[in-house]
Amino acid sequence: MSDSGDSNVTKHETIDERLLNRVIFFTDAVFAIVMTLMILDMRPPNVTSLAGNDAVLQSLIFQAFALVMSFVVIGVFWVAHLATTRRLRHFDWLTVVANLFFMFPVCLIPFATAWWGRDLNAAFPWAVYCGIMVASSLGNLALVLTVTRDGGRLMGGVSGRERLYRAARAISPGVAFGIGLILLPLGHLRMSQFSFMLIPIEIALFSRFLKPKSES
Repeated sequence: MSDSGDSNVTKHETIDERLLNRVIFFTDAVFAIVMTLMILDMRPPNVTSLAGNDAVLQSLIFQAFALVMSFVVIGVFWVAHLATTRRLRHFDWLTVVANLFFMFPVCLIPFATAWWGRDLNAAFPWAVYCGIMVASSLGNLALVLTVTRDGGRLMGGVSGRERLYRAARAISPGVAFGIGLILLPLGHLRMSQFSFMLIPIEIALFSRFLKPKSES
């Protein structure tokens, strides 16, 4: 009877781990596809030389700038997801739903990047881009709050300070691009487009004042 009970526990833990791994592998695949789609959207110009083709050169520069920015921000989201899931010990259906909620706006980033990359001086595509980044950040925040609920039982325990630190770090891209959205109607398009530079500053401040000493 005891052996049967131990067997059931082992079987449950194996299934639990398998389902958790599927969630993580699926998410990694989504991030890889999103990054690949952005690269594929960079089509070579239909010219043999850039000399005398200023419009083509400008278009390439615009697309490259949008691509690099998006690649970096998506990288930030992926690293954040890695930091959130690396300590997960138990599978949870609510976490699956929160993860999908996070993935949806991330999948829209290639679309927003391609649209804004056509003309960096266009305010509306940039506003859409910022909005999608804010939504992605909110999705990340929802995931963090979900996996750290109930004292972090899914992660083997999380203190209140650590939960606050993880939540602040998750929302940092959303704060940066949210500021960008606020600057747009004030007529500061160029300043708005460099709002992403606030992300590392925010992360550094959160690490300095909120990061628990035990957090690695």
